[in-house]
Amino acid sequence: MDPAIEIRRAVETGKVIIGSRQTLKFLKLGKGKLVIVASNCPPELRKAVEYYSKLIGVKLYIFPGKSVDLGIAVGKPYPICLMNVLDPGDSQVLSLVK
Repeated sequence: MDPAIEIRRAVETGKVIIGSRQTLKFLKLGKGKLVIVASNCPPELRKAVEYYSKLIGVKLYIFPGKSVDLGIAVGKPYPICLMNVLDPGDSQVLSLVK
């Protein structure tokens, strides 16, 4: 299963929050099913996401590519460091994490 294809399908058919501020905001509110983190995410931001996701029981997936690659996978012309999947839609994105 290709993670980029499943992420793109989740963006097109489900509900996804893109960006570090919004992702952290929704995690603090206890919302989300899967947080996707780019491999080159800043360490302090990654620690905060790991803390909140563990606190509320949300799965965490480290995307194998950099933030530019995650942006391309989502279909945006800019780098994306963090995203939060609220509803996967027709995708199998939740099965990326075992």
